[in-house]
Amino acid sequence: MEKRKNAANLIVRESIETALVELLRKKSIGDITVSEIVKKAGVSRVSYYRNYYYKEDVLFAAMDKTAAAWKERTESFGQDIGEHIIELFEMERPLLETIYKNGLEHLMYKLIRKYCGLGDGRENNPTDNLTAYFAAFFAGAFFGWCDEWVKRGMAETPDEIKRMFEEIKKQTTCEFG
Repeated sequence: MEKRKNAANLIVRESIETALVELLRKKSIGDITVSEIVKKAGVSRVSYYRNYYYKEDVLFAAMDKTAAAWKERTESFGQDIGEHIIELFEMERPLLETIYKNGLEHLMYKLIRKYCGLGDGRENNPTDNLTAYFAAFFAGAFFGWCDEWVKRGMAETPDEIKRMFEEIKKQTTCEFG
């Protein structure tokens, strides 16, 4: 019985996420109501509020699901997280354009932090300082890199972005003190 309830809830969540992403193609997030989302998803308001509080939570869940599926698929190819995220961005260009059009870039940063091993600041963070700060440094730098790529219209291919990133790594030395 519990298994069936979980499966049903997954279907409800997926329906809500899909409905919001489709609505975002036509309207801004501020103009979309919960009533529109549940009508398009074919679920009740109770189902919506049982699973989500904010519309941004719905969008982040949809982004996270896409990223998790891509990560699982690419892990067998031995890619590093940077390559993984760049290729995911290229594949999800319409979703990224929607995110930027709605001023929701912070959700992308939150997702990158998650895949760099950082939680939301309160939980699931590395316990030692060096690891936590390095992961935060990498997540911030990588977000900046990808953010600039998206803002410039993603004109470069993922391979060109990876080559530029490698060139920057070769030319950059960080010496403190």
